[in-house]
Amino acid sequence: MYKVIDIPGLVPFVQKYISSGWEGISTFSILVVIAFLAASYFLPKELERKHLDPTHADWLLILGVFGTFVGAKVFFIFEIWDQVFVDTPGFDGKYLYPLTHFDGFPGRPGLWSSLFSGSGLVFYGGFLFGILFISLYMIQNKLDVKAYLDAAVPSMALGYAIGRLGCFVSGDGCYGFATHADIPVLTFTYWPTSAVPSGVPVWNTPVMESFVSFLFFIYFQKWARFQNFKRFSLGAQYLILHGLARLAIEFLRVNKAVIPFFDPPVQSNIPGATGETTTFLNGYYWHGFSQSQYVSIAIILVGIYFLVKWKLWEKEPIPA
Repeated sequence: MYKVIDIPGLVPFVQKYISSGWEGISTFSILVVIAFLAASYFLPKELERKHLDPTHADWLLILGVFGTFVGAKVFFIFEIWDQVFVDTPGFDGKYLYPLTHFDGFPGRPGLWSSLFSGSGLVFYGGFLFGILFISLYMIQNKLDVKAYLDAAVPSMALGYAIGRLGCFVSGDGCYGFATHADIPVLTFTYWPTSAVPSGVPVWNTPVMESFVSFLFFIYFQKWARFQNFKRFSLGAQYLILHGLARLAIEFLRVNKAVIPFFDPPVQSNIPGATGETTTFLNGYYWHGFSQSQYVSIAIILVGIYFLVKWKLWEKEPIPA
């Protein structure tokens, strides 16, 4: 017979934080899997077409996905830092309490509960960590980093497009603030059971980003990858194009400004699913560059730097 090993506190932890309240596979998770499968179809084919080793595709995808979730969570914690580490009378200080209590301060997001929850993902954290993880893998295996990153660009654009649709169908927080405009697809009223029910028309920023990223995928998949540009030209182009798109979309999204240029809305924190979102969304407006916008600007500048430094608009000579 097998002996059951009893780890003190394990069962209560699983019951409270893992098994309780699970309502099945989310639509977001399904679309993330679809994005992964799409990338796993296109990436090996592109590696083979570019005479690169397609056997590395699985590790590149796995590390890319793992790095994406790690980075997305890390950046999310930075985004809600002012809500996690706050001075609250009667507790052990703004830094000690969140570290020692899983749920953090009462009524506020906890450090560990936010880090290990299924929600709260910041794309650019995932984007940067994903590239970091796969780049380290390529360096470790002495692969041509520039060429492999170029091969991954169409899959990255497609994966992001599908992932943003996941945000839309799940009613996640990637929405815009309220608008009086009535434009099919571009504006939308979230349904009452979504993560943040609004009851008012908002800018449909997830679908906007998804549509633009699908266009990027078509551009890279159907034209750019056949132009024989210098190595990393596609990578630099993607950094610039995606950075510009995200910078523009953020002007319509509900996001706190890192350094406000204008007086922020009275309700500076985004309410939860049970909060009064109608008043909040109607009163929200862009009041300064968000974290994502600053990262977008940095990514655009990096792309332009490599494009100019290596003259990546030029093409490689075709072998005789």
